[in-house]
Amino acid sequence: MISHPSSSARPPAVYITRADYEQLSPRAEALRHTVVGQSLQTELERAILAPDRSTRAFVKLGSTIAYEDLANGAVRRLKLCLPEDASLDDMRLSVLTPVGAALIGASVGQVFEYVVSDGRVRRLRVLEVGDDA
Repeated sequence: MISHPSSSARPPAVYITRADYEQLSPRAEALRHTVVGQSLQTELERAILAPDRSTRAFVKLGSTIAYEDLANGAVRRLKLCLPEDASLDDMRLSVLTPVGAALIGASVGQVFEYVVSDGRVRRLRVLEVGDDA
């Protein structure tokens, strides 16, 4: 789930293609009683629809993303995908994970927080977004 440092701070804009929205919306609805389903639904509801072939650089299904964990400076590079294509061995992260749901629609430079299963809050900064899809 994304949260923001100040309750008065406005969340950064997120974008989504119509194709991604059409794939993710029913999945979020099916998981609406879970934290990750609610988080994904929140992102979908506030997202700005962009053309499927948008030149804007934002995280889409199939994007390769580099992000930094602000707690320890670790940088990870992975591809965001649907759950059936996920493989941590191959650095393919499901959009139906807490970090995956938080990443969808994010742009370079955005900092976001999400809650991991043990309740800890993680802060990440998006460093790069590449479209491999």
